[in-house]
Amino acid sequence: MKGEQPAPASADRRPGWLPLALLIGLTAIAYLPSLANGFVWDDDISLTQNPYIRSGAGLRQFWLTTQTPDYWPVTATTLWAEWRLWGMNPLGYHVTNLSLHIAEALLLWTVLRRLRLPGAWLAALLFALHPVNVESVAWITQRKNLMAMLFYLLSVFWILRTRWYDGGVGTTRATSEPEPFYWLSLIAFALAMLSKGSVAVLPVILLGMIAWRRRIELRDLIGLLPFFFVAGGLTLVDVWFQGHHLAATETIRTAGAVERLLGAGAVVGFYLYKVLLPIHLTLPYPLWRIEPGRLVWWLPLLAAMGLTGLLWFGARRHPRTARLRSLDASYAVAISASRSDGRNWWRAALFAWGYFCVALIPVMGFTDVYFMKFSLVADHYQHLAIIGVTALAGAGWAEWRCRVRGSGPLALAALMACVLGGLTWRQCLRYRDAETFFVAAVREAPGSAMAQGNLGMILGGQQRLPEAMTHLEEALRLDPGYAEAHTNLGALLVGQGRIAEGEAHYRAAVRLKPDLFVAHLNLGSILLHQGRLAEARSELQEAVRLKPSFAEAHGMLGDVFLRLDRLPEAVGEYEAALRLKPDLPAVRAQLERAKGSGR
Repeated sequence: MKGEQPAPASADRRPGWLPLALLIGLTAIAYLPSLANGFVWDDDISLTQNPYIRSGAGLRQFWLTTQTPDYWPVTATTLWAEWRLWGMNPLGYHVTNLSLHIAEALLLWTVLRRLRLPGAWLAALLFALHPVNVESVAWITQRKNLMAMLFYLLSVFWILRTRWYDGGVGTTRATSEPEPFYWLSLIAFALAMLSKGSVAVLPVILLGMIAWRRRIELRDLIGLLPFFFVAGGLTLVDVWFQGHHLAATETIRTAGAVERLLGAGAVVGFYLYKVLLPIHLTLPYPLWRIEPGRLVWWLPLLAAMGLTGLLWFGARRHPRTARLRSLDASYAVAISASRSDGRNWWRAALFAWGYFCVALIPVMGFTDVYFMKFSLVADHYQHLAIIGVTALAGAGWAEWRCRVRGSGPLALAALMACVLGGLTWRQCLRYRDAETFFVAAVREAPGSAMAQGNLGMILGGQQRLPEAMTHLEEALRLDPGYAEAHTNLGALLVGQGRIAEGEAHYRAAVRLKPDLFVAHLNLGSILLHQGRLAEARSELQEAVRLKPSFAEAHGMLGDVFLRLDRLPEAVGEYEAALRLKPDLPAVRAQLERAKGSGR
């Protein structure tokens, strides 16, 4: 009969094997190219050349010291353990990343089903296949994103199983015993924060979920206090670690309050655009130069405020009905309400938009992370936020499917899966190796100084000097303060015998970034070969101070002292070099010479 709708399956019933297999299989196929990829940008810092990963004492250093640049010990522990399994074979790390992403998709589906959200399976599939998530999956360094999201979703899943979510405060209504799922949720949230701090918004998200269901009461705030304490405390730890490991003379970003506010509006608009039209995805994007005096920088903020106001007005004008008081309403009721007057869809759109914006707060630029020195946006920053858009899309599709007859909705779902899966497959190919990675980045974002500089460094290492110099010079044109590009260009110039030009770039690098070890080392090396021993000693002593574990720096400093006839100091530096790296025959010969001269 016209108007009758099939009764939906209960969210408590286990899903059939076919949708489960499809979700796993389609995700695995879309990301299959990533398994053949190698190590790319920053994988050396976080993994392959990370001394803490290689060290047997690494776990203690991750958890109990301030030696690492970020306090995300859960993520570091997974890489530490895998290093002992896979070593320098990237396949194992890529398999783990893909497995984690599939687990995220399954868990998201489970959470949305428990919320009885229409179209939960499609929402999870869109999340799994969306190409903005490739950066989190195909890039080994972003293991932190995957670990944080996994524990974040576990925390939400367990909180949904508590009676506290229906109105208690960490205890059941029947007894005074603590609810185990409440504490499991809190522990999962702590582990998420110890994987990556961007999930600190979870308590606000939970507050919003309660507000959707019913009026927020004092007991709700009391129940969320432990979550806010975990979020606030570990956020302060993250901020301290960032500042502690930043050189005193180095500034990530200088921006006033108005510039940061305008940047936040642009960030939200940028990410929404990339979700809806995922083309020209790259890493890194060019660094924005926000100019408050130009109207164009005010438009995203005004648009975001206008959309928020419109959705709020629509939701207030069409208040919720008594029979639709929460996300836990049945499919049939949700669809019936939305078909009758659309009031539930105003609220649903407002909730999804609010979730999207709140999830982006940590990366809006109100506080700085080091990557923002090069770009204010990155695809992996919206790994958490995209759930709001895919959930709304899944619910909208489910209602449409109930409204119309025929195969149109299924065909559209299949088309979306194919398009997103195809884009993801293609995006995974860009992570094949470091050169492929940065060639694609320069093609998509030629205005990125970081992309130009890194490609120039890679090409220089391959002795493709004209191409390398072109990219490094372009990087410095885009960002004259890019110290690493100065260093790499200086090395190429010195290699061509253009010593004075190379020295000028090295000096620019140490002026811009005084803690850049390689700039001091290279500058000290050319000064040593020119016989400018006093200057060479100063640069090489700074290099040794910055990186005392680098044997060659000790060896060069020993050469300076030997030529200054300061034999005891020369012997000390040579011995330090050989302790660190015994297989240095030239240094051993110099050590014997220094000892012989002192007899």
